[in-house]
Amino acid sequence: LLGGEMTLSAVRIDGADASPFYGEGDGSIMIPLTSALEPGASTVIRIDFHVCVPQDQELNYGVLASTDGVLAYAHGYPMIAVFDTDGWNLDVPPPYGDITYADSSFYLVRVHAPADLIMCGSGTEASRKEAGGQQEVVLATGPARDFYLAASREYQVITRASGDTTLRICAPDGTQKKAERALDIAARALDVFGQVYADYPYTKLDIVATPTLALGIEYPGAFALNELLLTPDEDFGGTQEDVWLESTTAHEAAHEWFYNLVGNDQLEDPWLDESLAQYATLQYYADRYGKDGASGMRESFYRRWDRVQREPIPIGKPVAEYYEDTYSAIVYGRGPLFFEALQRQLGESGFNSFLQKYTATFSWEEAMPEDLQRIAEAECGCDLDDLFNEWVYGRP
Repeated sequence: LLGGEMTLSAVRIDGADASPFYGEGDGSIMIPLTSALEPGASTVIRIDFHVCVPQDQELNYGVLASTDGVLAYAHGYPMIAVFDTDGWNLDVPPPYGDITYADSSFYLVRVHAPADLIMCGSGTEASRKEAGGQQEVVLATGPARDFYLAASREYQVITRASGDTTLRICAPDGTQKKAERALDIAARALDVFGQVYADYPYTKLDIVATPTLALGIEYPGAFALNELLLTPDEDFGGTQEDVWLESTTAHEAAHEWFYNLVGNDQLEDPWLDESLAQYATLQYYADRYGKDGASGMRESFYRRWDRVQREPIPIGKPVAEYYEDTYSAIVYGRGPLFFEALQRQLGESGFNSFLQKYTATFSWEEAMPEDLQRIAEAECGCDLDDLFNEWVYGRP
């Protein structure tokens, strides 16, 4: 799906050989159990696999790629599909938008690599050994929706403490000034979102510069930034680059709450995390710069929506039902404006209370659109069908 190849050489269940077969969706396999797995019981599935990482970034923004001296390793391992009211979720992602819909899990990852390779991403280092020019590092994290690792011999690491959280940024030499700026933004964002939604769930956050084709990409306890955002004197998109750096960093930080802490089907309901992360970015700007800052960010939403002449296209469609340009205009442009409309309906204090209850209710779970509406209606004691039909569903 991402341009590489995954080869399975052996599959075992509780030590016995299993016979997997291809599932209904491309890139999925089914592993039959020898007997039914009862509620509360467990089984151990061992999969020996080999991954060939693409050497280009043609597909899905280069989330899984080894280019320009940087390895970006995302989604390069088997994971159990989510089973929900729709059954097993085996949807094939389009070449834009997010890749997976995942339950929260615990990860223990042992990495063997050359000793001079700098690794950044999800997880906290539990142990390290170095010998003979090699390193063995054990990383642990969870609950988490995914596990992400980026590595390069060219990375310089800057570390900063922010409250109980250690912030790190891994970026090429020569980017220190903007890297420090990204740390400032991330620290402010974690503080703002921690007060409005819930405490940040980890003790570490890594920011990683990669050659990704996206502006930024979110992962648990980490996010990637397009390395051009950190490049000195880079005229990024004809706009003052610090605007892109700040808005992208705040947006990706918001995903630690909406996508990771509160999960959702990112292929079916992308607005639940992307539009809400955009609205959170607006909250960050309001806190940092007051009404003028919020007004500027709000205008950027309208400019995105202008790409489709502000057509009232529903924000609640699956990714695959939008054209790529329409997806950006609606989910990232019109979507956060819906949350502003909801905020006006609930009032500022009621809206913040709603977000806190929504976050608490679905921490490490998966929320559906009807869940968000139900909690909002409970907060205001009102019927929000008209608002949701107008913005989310496009129903008369």
